[in-house]
Amino acid sequence: MNKIKAFFLAILLLLVVFAVLAGVKGNQIAMMIASGEQFVPPPESVSVTSVERQSWNNRFSATGTVLADEGVMISAEVSGKVKRIMFKNGAFVEAGTVLLEQESSNEQAQHRAALARLTLAQQNYDRLVELRRDKIATQSEIDTSKQQLDSAQADVDSLRSTLEKKILRAPFSGRLGIRVVDVGADLQPGAEVVSLQASHTVRVNFPVPQHTLSQITIGLPVSISLNQGSVTVNGEVSAIAAELSSVSRNAIVQSVLDNSDKALVPGMAVAVDVTLAQPSEVLVVPATALIYAPYGDTVFIVEKAKEGQGLVARQQFVRLGASRGDFVEILEGVKAGDEVVTSGAFKLFNGQSVIKTDSPAPKYSTTPTPADA
Repeated sequence: MNKIKAFFLAILLLLVVFAVLAGVKGNQIAMMIASGEQFVPPPESVSVTSVERQSWNNRFSATGTVLADEGVMISAEVSGKVKRIMFKNGAFVEAGTVLLEQESSNEQAQHRAALARLTLAQQNYDRLVELRRDKIATQSEIDTSKQQLDSAQADVDSLRSTLEKKILRAPFSGRLGIRVVDVGADLQPGAEVVSLQASHTVRVNFPVPQHTLSQITIGLPVSISLNQGSVTVNGEVSAIAAELSSVSRNAIVQSVLDNSDKALVPGMAVAVDVTLAQPSEVLVVPATALIYAPYGDTVFIVEKAKEGQGLVARQQFVRLGASRGDFVEILEGVKAGDEVVTSGAFKLFNGQSVIKTDSPAPKYSTTPTPADA
């Protein structure tokens, strides 16, 4: 009996100890919660800039291809081995310059033989004409002789043409590429020799979709740039294709540009901007001010606190438009003059206290030109 009482007393004592510990811990947790509720985080330091209104040109952008004003692949017209190459790779040549000569000894021999036959046919014809005056030769004999003379002349002309084709000349002035034949190579008709490009003036072809084509007219300003804008050439729309591709539904538009400084090389891919209409006024913020999210894009607007002093950050949903350089157009959500956070927005929450940093703001531009440090 005494053992049973002792057992129950022990259990009762343990319950009392657990109750005391639970009370102490509960009080500590309550104090921590109350302390957390009273805790105010320190203000975050952020960089800000004002929403500004800019004048943007309405423009169409595309990727174009540079073509030489005149460009051709010099190729063999007749068969024959390469006897002599008379140009250097990459050299500038004038129209008519001899570039390559093919072996033509057989054709030259045939040409001499044809000339001899032509001389004989001419003499026979002249003799028969004299005899006809004396009514010794018949008209039939003269006709036959004339046919032989014309045939001999045709043989001479054909061989002369073949000999001329064995000498390849530059059809126009321009810069040569890199040759793809060597001395001794046996060329067949159509075999490529070297590229020739006249690139003092270049053409830039770029595609325009059918829904934009109605806005493109001859004479619109065109800006061609490459290497992220490090080189820019200005021109205008010079031609519009008469048909659209049945696959892409695009029409090819062309601009002819002066390329005296040789900045544009045929085959280059370039960025093309066509100015379509008068400039329009837009509200813009730097791209660094935007927080992109699946549920919507936002910015943090810095404004005076409703209670107390200081500044707070308010998260604001925005609807985005076009982007240009460092700026993004805002269609809805902000107004001109609003101050938005451009640096440090990722660490903010709605209603958080902030202070403006004294650090100098970076330079934003619609046409930035990045450079290596």
